[in-house]
Amino acid sequence: MEYRGLREEEVQERIQQGEVNIQEERMTKTTKEILLSNSLTYFNLVNLALFIIVLMTGHIKNGTFIITVICNMCIGIYQELKSKKLLDGMHLMTETKCMVLRDDAWKEIPVHDIVLDDVIKVEAGMQVPADIELLEGYLEVNESMLTGEADTVEKTGDAHAYSGTIVTSGQCVARVHRVGKKCISASIMEEARQYKKARSKLHEDLERLLRVISIAIIPTGIILYLVQKNGIGLVWQEAAIKTVAAMVGMIPEGLVVLTSVALAVSTIRLSRKQALVQDLFSIESLARVDTICLDKTGTLTAGSMEVTDCIPLFGNDPEEIGKIMKSYLCGDAKGNATQNAMIAWFGTEAVYEQTADLPFSSDRKYAGKSLAGKGSYYTGAVNFLFPHGCPAVAHRISPFLEKGQRIIVLAHSSEETVRKDSLPEDLEPVAMIAIKDVLREHVEDIMRYFTEEDVTIKVISGDDPATVSSLAKQAGIPHAENYVDMSKAPLKYAELADMYTVFGRVLPDQKKKLVEALQANGHTVAMTGDGVNDVPALKKADVSIAMAAGASAAKDSANIVLLNNDFALMPDILKEGRRVINNISRASSMYLVKTVFSILLSLYVVVMQQSYPFLPIHLTLISTFGVGLPTFLLQMEPSMERVKGRFFTNAFRNAIPSATAVFLASFLCLLLRMFLKLSAEENYAVFVTLTSMVYMYTLYRVYQPPTKLRVTVIVSMTVLTGLAMLFLNPLLQLSFRWSTFLIIVPVGIGLIFLIQYLAAAYDSASAWISNAVKRFK
Repeated sequence: MEYRGLREEEVQERIQQGEVNIQEERMTKTTKEILLSNSLTYFNLVNLALFIIVLMTGHIKNGTFIITVICNMCIGIYQELKSKKLLDGMHLMTETKCMVLRDDAWKEIPVHDIVLDDVIKVEAGMQVPADIELLEGYLEVNESMLTGEADTVEKTGDAHAYSGTIVTSGQCVARVHRVGKKCISASIMEEARQYKKARSKLHEDLERLLRVISIAIIPTGIILYLVQKNGIGLVWQEAAIKTVAAMVGMIPEGLVVLTSVALAVSTIRLSRKQALVQDLFSIESLARVDTICLDKTGTLTAGSMEVTDCIPLFGNDPEEIGKIMKSYLCGDAKGNATQNAMIAWFGTEAVYEQTADLPFSSDRKYAGKSLAGKGSYYTGAVNFLFPHGCPAVAHRISPFLEKGQRIIVLAHSSEETVRKDSLPEDLEPVAMIAIKDVLREHVEDIMRYFTEEDVTIKVISGDDPATVSSLAKQAGIPHAENYVDMSKAPLKYAELADMYTVFGRVLPDQKKKLVEALQANGHTVAMTGDGVNDVPALKKADVSIAMAAGASAAKDSANIVLLNNDFALMPDILKEGRRVINNISRASSMYLVKTVFSILLSLYVVVMQQSYPFLPIHLTLISTFGVGLPTFLLQMEPSMERVKGRFFTNAFRNAIPSATAVFLASFLCLLLRMFLKLSAEENYAVFVTLTSMVYMYTLYRVYQPPTKLRVTVIVSMTVLTGLAMLFLNPLLQLSFRWSTFLIIVPVGIGLIFLIQYLAAAYDSASAWISNAVKRFK
């Protein structure tokens, strides 16, 4: 058929008219968004307001907290811009492209550069890039994202296919008749076309904490100021400074920046291993994974196959079978792995002319072609070509399955044209073709790593379960002998999901339901895949991983794309996820100590009618050496244990005992000041020293077990804190008497023992509450 593509001047005319297939960018923020999101935040504005208040009092040195805020903001902007530059560059390598006819030549362009009336090629594995009208060829399209129906829809003649739907089989040349937001499906498909954000308990907990603090901080500040000015009688400047100290203490601004920076740095580290992270918070989902679902092709296997034998049936001539297969495969040079293996074995030659073609479909599981004067031939698995059984093949297939090979049956019908909606009644087997998958290099080491890390492995495949089971055994997957044929199994997914390791003959919708069942059983699920049939499951999994060489629909659905198609990266990716989240969790404990004790001390001020025991500059000292520097230095540490539980549940477990110790120390300092007649500066010295001791011990508790790096950092921070208090005491408004050290040392040791006791009590109370909740349920 003759058709003409656009000329370059016609393309430019449509671009000027806005008739371009522009799609919403879904991956990275713009530079402007990064600058604004890191600078114009609620807490930055609160800190700025507090700094202005400090300037108004004339005590400028107590405004040093703004330096920390500015540094955090600059670090966040720098790391996000660096991450953006890297991700944008990597997206260019993986962006979906399409063949388009322009100036009488076919060229490959990104799908967002398609314009109205372009002539394009569409083939299996693609998402239809725009609304199109077929000019030549045949498609089978899954429109479930558009209609909700899982069945494939045939597109022939001058039929239309809609943007975002998935081509499961066939190929065609088509003309674009709607682009971008003008596509019929644009509004319906907007969510389905976008990649699925990973589920993040970290993000949820951060949002919840910041929401609570943002609501409470302003009224709390007003109450504190009024209590200290009117209730206690402090001059307005001193009341304001004390109130600023309390409010600065409540804001965990460093935690938000640390989380963003840590995830951005982790993204950069993974990119160096050729893994494109499309959602920062998917790193956390990886850290929590306890079950990984593998598709056989491209994960266990290298994605390539080889034919090992061709066995004629019923006395058919091997030479004639060879001619039939040469003719059948002719024109299939760009086939799938199975076709490529058969082409390598039989070759291609038009001995008999092809008169009709039925492409392979992942839903149908077979393909067919008509050969002039020879009738129709079909290839596929025996149970799909002969759903009611085929004794001639059934009794000969077991030895091949035990070796991990699968059998493709060549079957013949006397009908002149292949059927597209049913199988011929006179279909008979002609030959068995034995094919084996080539296992990936080092796959046994990868599976051993997952097993040692207590990650359960499930293999979900559309192939024969016995064949997949054999391959899984060769790969070293535990319990690979527990397999089930999903075409025959009862549809009780919750039971099947945990009972079996290998699932064969799985349809695309069944993959999704198995992932849902695993999640319903309490598992955090990672799913790997590279085909169109994996898309529903990839979208449903907690975190999804696709190969860059896979179908564009699979890549667009995945949270992580392996750019070099190397599944051997998975252990490194899992380690990185665990490392960054475990270290963020530890650092969060340190940041939350300040938030919790600031809230407790604010209550103390209101109830006891006392002034706030800190100045803002004291919190700057503690935050710098007790939290900011040590957590930054320890953020890149290896930490490979699997993340469990809620993010802040774990963080508060370490924060609450230490914050309570600081709170109780404030009462003790009040008594000491009364009995020993300490000046305000001497009282500050005692309280700041005791609080610093609590922080250093909390660092030791949180960063367990002690390593050379951890001990070095903690000792260094202790020394720096001591030196700052000794040499900067006029700036810090601290005054030491040698006699106060006789008080500080035993009290500090007592606080350490108190923290240990409170931690044990916290764990016991948490266990009791957890058991009570379980009994109640």
